Amino acid sequence: MVQSRWTRRFDLISTHAILIVFSALALLPVLYTAVTSLKSGGDVLTRPPTFFPTREWSLEGYQIVFNSDMIRHYLPNSLLNSVSSALLVVVLAALAAYAFSRYKFKGSRVLELFILGLMMIPWLTYIVPYYRLSSQLGNPAQFLIAVYVAGGLPFAIWIIRSFIDAIPMELEEAAAIDGCTPLQALWYVVLPLARPGLIAGFLLVFVDTWNEFLMALVLTAGDARTAPVGLYDFFGQYEIAYHVWTAACIIIMTPVLILFLGLRKTFFQALLQGAVKG
Repeated sequence: MVQSRWTRRFDLISTHAILIVFSALALLPVLYTAVTSLKSGGDVLTRPPTFFPTREWSLEGYQIVFNSDMIRHYLPNSLLNSVSSALLVVVLAALAAYAFSRYKFKGSRVLELFILGLMMIPWLTYIVPYYRLSSQLGNPAQFLIAVYVAGGLPFAIWIIRSFIDAIPMELEEAAAIDGCTPLQALWYVVLPLARPGLIAGFLLVFVDTWNEFLMALVLTAGDARTAPVGLYDFFGQYEIAYHVWTAACIIIMTPVLILFLGLRKTFFQALLQGAVKG
């Protein structure tokens, strides 16, 4: 069907207008948080509240956060937990996804469905046994990483497997003819071609672990707490200190934003490839 020039122009304008509206709605809370973090303690208490500072732009909130346990303990803990969990999940999920994709054994389909079913179980179900295990083992930081790895594996396995399924078996057969073992074929042939899926799995697990609150609240205490739990503690330490809270929010958000911007091309490539396969 041939469309007129005016129809095409109207479709283009209306599409961009809708995208601009939804983008503005999504970015407005982030922008308001960033502006509030640059207000002074007096500006955040003005009535009626204002979007921009009425007196002066201030870094008071950031100064308080940088002198707190958020920088000394909570952020490093979150970074260690998220990076360690994401790397372990990607390594284990790649091996499991390769086995499910290339080797069919008795009960493999049932095992795949069982792993998929693990994603349907809510975190609340595990709180009591995880808490008892953590108290008995006595190392909440390492145990929390193990919990995150267990929680991220099912989803990562299914993501990475879809990319491995799309890689032709003939490439591995050619590598075997050249003398490669199955592990060498996996390392030199399969994993480089499945790189978008590996990075997508890493990003998703990293962000999920970075934002996780409930398990970190229950299983950690003191200096072992993570950034989201530390932000929750800020609400009790500072009374009506919106500039401090929003400054902490911006600081917590920054590492994830930098990581996503650095890997955005590969991540979007993985999404497009997954959409085509679907």
